[in-house]
Amino acid sequence: MAEPQPAPPAQDPDSEPPVVLITRVGSWIGAEAAVHFLKRGCIVIGVGSHPERITPLTSALAKLPCSSASRFIACVGPLTSTDVQDEAIAHIKRHGRLTAFVHNVGAFEPRGAGDSQPIEQWEALQLALLESLPMMHRVRALLHRCKSRVVHVASDDESQAGLPPHVALVAIKTAVNMLTAELALVEPTVTSLAVHPGVRLPFATHSSAHPPSTDQLRPAGQLIADLALNADKSMSGQYFMYSEPDFLKPTQS
Repeated sequence: MAEPQPAPPAQDPDSEPPVVLITRVGSWIGAEAAVHFLKRGCIVIGVGSHPERITPLTSALAKLPCSSASRFIACVGPLTSTDVQDEAIAHIKRHGRLTAFVHNVGAFEPRGAGDSQPIEQWEALQLALLESLPMMHRVRALLHRCKSRVVHVASDDESQAGLPPHVALVAIKTAVNMLTAELALVEPTVTSLAVHPGVRLPFATHSSAHPPSTDQLRPAGQLIADLALNADKSMSGQYFMYSEPDFLKPTQS
């Protein structure tokens, strides 16, 4: 009779590479945050609805000089799609514990925005703010169990804003601040933060074949990665305004 084999030793959760979920990864802040997470040895699961952005982004990120543990996994499709949500959750469970969720909220330009009325653009903005909530609720149990950090980002690139950028960003920031405070209150095991960068061109317009170079990256992505991986629990419920240094701001020709 064969002797029973000893069970393999349990894997230390802290030894697993951090898993980070990023929504709207095709926007400039989503792409640049992904770069910083990958450089820190994370497995990044990026969700985006625009294949024309996600495909070149995936190729560019694959060329980054990162550790062997780093990996970028793209889930392409609408945030409201249960199939996309299921795919992202399956990747999270396959690769380890969910360390951080970058909840990137933005204003999407409605189709035919040039001919649409302001009220139609405003309605499109409101829908965009609600679009990513089903994903957050789907991963809420994982966030609770893993005592994860959630960084809500109130920004997107200027090509997606259906309304004047200042109007869209004020609405987004207000909604994100309320969501940040609410999640900190109802989920005390989760560290909930908000970051408000500015508006910038999308990643794909800068480089579709190569990853952003150091001088192309903005510190906003680094700030998000640092907070998502290292923020203290006492910071939960707070929001952070980001302002680029003068030497990084675009100059008028």
